[in-house]
Amino acid sequence: MTAIARADQLSTKLDTWRVFRRSPSGRVILPVVAALLVARVLIGRWGVGDLAVVISVVVLTGPVEWVIHRHLLHASPDAWTSRCLGLGSGHREHHLDPPEIRWLMLPGLDAGIFLVALGLWTLLWSPLVVWAVGAPFWPSFTTALVATASGLAHYEWVHLLDHTRYRPRTRRYARLGRNHRWHHHRNEHYWSGITSNLGDRLMRTLPRTAGDVPMSGTARTLGSDAES
Repeated sequence: MTAIARADQLSTKLDTWRVFRRSPSGRVILPVVAALLVARVLIGRWGVGDLAVVISVVVLTGPVEWVIHRHLLHASPDAWTSRCLGLGSGHREHHLDPPEIRWLMLPGLDAGIFLVALGLWTLLWSPLVVWAVGAPFWPSFTTALVATASGLAHYEWVHLLDHTRYRPRTRRYARLGRNHRWHHHRNEHYWSGITSNLGDRLMRTLPRTAGDVPMSGTARTLGSDAES
């Protein structure tokens, strides 16, 4: 398969998977998920703690996606996160040309940084969940890391799929894809979830239809002067 530079060149899940697997982020995230999964199997001692942390990851995913999307990726170029951490510049390019894979998917270094940051975030909340259910810490914590890293892989996969010509057959993924396209082409202040709409529901940024919000003149530029 020749190199694919744009997601709108893809029309099947198989071709999309091949691009994802060979992408810089896929080459970083997928081996980490596999290694964590092997470690979890070797640790053993499965129990209620595993179920508790997986449910927690599922619930937290939507709000975390919303916060990162709205307050980091959509931050103005003058914000300290943009100036000091370099966050948001690639995402602004992504809004200018959504199917361009270079900006659509995380660079390998950024994927590694996100894995570390999300791992630290998991270390913050998981002990409380494990303690609440009375489970052993290390088995449950390792399960939480597997779920978190898998969540990042899921994010990259769904985001890529949203910008291809493939249209999911399941209602949930079709709705997520439609909402994300509205985010790009209707109004960037709404539909910030990629794999979950819980954050949008909580923050009241989930209109039922595109017509419920006005067209935004900055959906492509995110308010920058990159394009008038």
